[in-house]
Amino acid sequence: MSNQTHVIVDPRWEGNTGIGRLYKEVLNKMPLNTSCSFIKSDLKVGNPLSPLMLGIQANESGADVFYSPSFMPPARCKVPFIFTVHDLMHLYYYSGFHRFYYKKIIANLALNAKKIITVSQYSKTQLVDLLGIPASLIKVIYNGVDRSFFESGESQYSERPYLLYVGNRRKNKNIPAMLTAFAQANIPKDFIFALSGEEDVELGLLIDKLQINDRVKFLGFIPEKDLPKLYREAHATMFVSLMEGFGLPVIESMASGTPVLTSSISSLPEIAGDAALCVDPTAVSAISSGIEKLVHDGDFYLQCVSNGIVRAQQFSWEKTAHQTWDTILS
Repeated sequence: MSNQTHVIVDPRWEGNTGIGRLYKEVLNKMPLNTSCSFIKSDLKVGNPLSPLMLGIQANESGADVFYSPSFMPPARCKVPFIFTVHDLMHLYYYSGFHRFYYKKIIANLALNAKKIITVSQYSKTQLVDLLGIPASLIKVIYNGVDRSFFESGESQYSERPYLLYVGNRRKNKNIPAMLTAFAQANIPKDFIFALSGEEDVELGLLIDKLQINDRVKFLGFIPEKDLPKLYREAHATMFVSLMEGFGLPVIESMASGTPVLTSSISSLPEIAGDAALCVDPTAVSAISSGIEKLVHDGDFYLQCVSNGIVRAQQFSWEKTAHQTWDTILS
């Protein structure tokens, strides 16, 4: 190995997602003694042929190490490789083919990795228990939160108080239960539930059924620069997911000084610590009670604000990137 380490990176994860954010933060903080080249392919990240393509390009690159910010490892790779597995959602919320592919292909290829990074102790336990990955092969590196979320500022998104959800619409996000709980919660009717993204047919039908059309607002695409202000003005953030590998909105909201109602299962209690209100995501009544507590209990609310800011300060992208590069270059 020369004095400068050559890393070949899978860039197909770049984009406006949690994985895309990790990719950007790690690459932006590349050490001085490192050079990067990039996989070039039109194959989508989930294409079953991706591992073979990655292995071929890594072997031909002359790189010292291969790195991917998410779950797709290379096959027949002579280059030491490191990749990140954020969660095992594919085993629960995707097709039978996805489950087969993860258990038989990804799990076997993972055994050849130099190191596997994951984003929580919960996800590490899943990798060990469900895929049979040796614990010694797995390194937990938490995601971070940008410093902009800690900054004060003003922005008037709504004249009415709102509860906020930021994220996609996958089944694990539990949005129907959150909407139902919001509709049933004994809180002032001027509160609205604001969600990122556009309205879809399924949610529209549920909103009609719950008769809360005038209390739900879809925010469309939210530019990254607007997120801190959006969190900051919310009364609370709702992130009562059924399963998460990490849950970026939890720490982003807490950093913004906005309390979080989240789930008592998967990685979310680990990430939230004692700074969020954790409830059973499978019980609509528990979610409703959580909403009511954050609206009516002023002392508890202020304690969540204070604890949340302290908790969020334990996470930073600088720490994430530093630990990731240490793992890649070790």
